[in-house]
Amino acid sequence: MVADEAMAQRLLGWLVPDGDPLVALSAAEIERFCWYELPRKWHAGAREQQRAVAVLADLLTKGGPGRAAAVCTSATTAQVLAAWQRSEEAGFAAYRKAVAASPTTPPDVPELSWGQVMGIQETLARANLERRLEQALDDGELDPDARTFPAARRRLVQHWLTTVQPVFEGRVPLEVVRRERRELWAAAPPTERCALLVAVLPALEESAAAPVDTAEPLRWLLEQIGDGVTLTQSGYLPRKLVSAAFARYRHWYPIGKGPRSEADLFQLASLHELARTHRLVAKRHRVLKLSAAGRAHLADHQLRQRTAALAWLGTTAADRQVAECALGALWAEPRFREDLRDAVHPVLAAGFTHGDGTAVEVKDTERLLWRFWHTGRELGYLDQRERSIDAPISLSATGRPAALAALRLLAEGPRDHI
Repeated sequence: MVADEAMAQRLLGWLVPDGDPLVALSAAEIERFCWYELPRKWHAGAREQQRAVAVLADLLTKGGPGRAAAVCTSATTAQVLAAWQRSEEAGFAAYRKAVAASPTTPPDVPELSWGQVMGIQETLARANLERRLEQALDDGELDPDARTFPAARRRLVQHWLTTVQPVFEGRVPLEVVRRERRELWAAAPPTERCALLVAVLPALEESAAAPVDTAEPLRWLLEQIGDGVTLTQSGYLPRKLVSAAFARYRHWYPIGKGPRSEADLFQLASLHELARTHRLVAKRHRVLKLSAAGRAHLADHQLRQRTAALAWLGTTAADRQVAECALGALWAEPRFREDLRDAVHPVLAAGFTHGDGTAVEVKDTERLLWRFWHTGRELGYLDQRERSIDAPISLSATGRPAALAALRLLAEGPRDHI
């Protein structure tokens, strides 16, 4: 029919505008079209969407990959299109669920979590991995119905990412993606932020060194908790453990005869909170023990370094903006507290406002820097050699590798927004 011919031409113009054959399309590209581009960008009603996928299925059956044709007629496509008709929120949710369940979707692996916003190289890597997975499915190398499929798919993705690939001119995809992420992270505005990070960029460009055991206070606390300690009636760590912490870390409580309880030693209380937040400990009645995650952290200094770095960076976007700028500034040289505040505040003020739209004030920057400073002190990452609050702050011997690890998490991690 003439209408179907017009629809076919529109589809071809959209999907292969350069006149490439349909067989060049991957199943993942057809999934993106059917589950996102068609309902989101075509401004077509439900009936026209249904006709589009029917015509596309016919085109692909005649001249495209069979797996891609099956996407058009699948129950998943019908469900996703119906969800978009209900609401945009329902459509996005159904789209994300369908993509996650697709066997041609590259999963996150320990080496790389995919970002919602990708650069050119990351997009290229993901597209080529999608095609590699589709090929493995077509060749029987992977069986989506097998119990071992998730693990086998992860191994394939890990191998591809860490092996030299022709598409990247003989380079390893993982390193190409990480480099692109670092470059995009380093260039992000404002200019004041870029200036603070300049000193640390050469160190980030070097190959990541083997993680060192930088989170010593966290390791010590996990060792003390071990198979179990009995908390006080108020839920605090036992006094014997508090006394041991005071004996080991005298700079935490430099005045008087020493703390009477965890409530008097806020650094220990903060480490206890860190362990709880990351579920490194489990409590039953009044007995606190290491969880499975806690035992893993005690045995693996790489895990401890990552967890400690995340704690140092904080949990909010503002926390992390302040932390990365402070780390960049301290990497170059020790800074007085006021100097650090004055260097960081313009960056925070340029990128954030309060919920009511009012500007971020200097006191807000000071509050966030206070959290950064105290967490760094608790973990042994920051030195302030004189006890005066006005003394310069510097990165300690363990603080420098910890700072580099923390900044790598930010620079090479997935991006969720532009």
